[in-house]
Amino acid sequence: MNKKIAKFTQKAAIAVATSCAIPSIALASDYSIKIGLIAPVGHPVEVATKSFAEQVKQRSDGKVTVKVFPSGQLGGEIELQDQVALGTIQAANIGTPVMSGKLKKLDILNMYYLWKDRDHMNKVLTGPVGQTLWDAYQNNTGVRVIASNWQQGTRHTLTKKSATTPQQMSGIKIRVPAGVPLYNDLWKSMGASPVPLAFPEANAAMKTGVVDAVELPFNWMTKGGFVELGSHVLLTQHYMYTNVVIINNRWLSRLPDDLQKIVVEAAQDAGKLNTQLILDGEKALRDEIQSKGIEFVDVDVAAFEESVQPVYKAKMGIWGQALFDQIQAAAN
Repeated sequence: MNKKIAKFTQKAAIAVATSCAIPSIALASDYSIKIGLIAPVGHPVEVATKSFAEQVKQRSDGKVTVKVFPSGQLGGEIELQDQVALGTIQAANIGTPVMSGKLKKLDILNMYYLWKDRDHMNKVLTGPVGQTLWDAYQNNTGVRVIASNWQQGTRHTLTKKSATTPQQMSGIKIRVPAGVPLYNDLWKSMGASPVPLAFPEANAAMKTGVVDAVELPFNWMTKGGFVELGSHVLLTQHYMYTNVVIINNRWLSRLPDDLQKIVVEAAQDAGKLNTQLILDGEKALRDEIQSKGIEFVDVDVAAFEESVQPVYKAKMGIWGQALFDQIQAAAN
């Protein structure tokens, strides 16, 4: 009888030890973050995302680790957003344009000439108005926005020929992000012929003549290898926007509160670094582009801004007059 009891006790001890080990292994794996981005190595988004990874590891004493997948290794921004929603990856750094596919009222953030200046944009997107939008997005997707302060460069138009007015844009085929129909309407109103393509396809499209133009910040013109493919930069100044860090909320909620706080704060601190790198590099990037023989063209910005006003009127019902008025009021 004693032998039986001893044997039973031994089996019970093994079972208890095994049951304790399984959660530990699971929790350890849960603390590893895969974050995808389309930015190439050396782009401010990639540099700041690496800083995010380092800060998370350091502040959590190695309890949370982050592996960065740049250059669209895990797909374009639409795919990254979907993977985060599914939990295939834990996080991504994406631009706000693709988010409207999950919450239509976010299309207002895709409108050209929306912001008075960068302070206006930051005040809205990191303040109460922005948080209301991010909460609605999370309700629709299960994806939480943990940082919305990753400002990107002002977007201009790199083309194979010059133009200074919407009328002169006629016949120019321009790549616009796939999955954001609003951009088709905006560029048609600005005189061009939009061609929706995922960003990883844009460079080849410019090379082969599928498109004649791309609309990008200076850093994407250089880091994305587009400068050699055009001859003119039209200073349309049509769009200021930010990237956001998104994370699967189910995954984040499993972390202890202190580790959740570390991840969120590190993402926001990295956003400040990204914005500083973006803004500090604008003049040097312009000089670099000009040094390659690209001509910078001052356009009639007021005419371009006026050309998109019918789109505002046509789309107002999507986001509502009240939201538009709140955004405008924040500029004061």
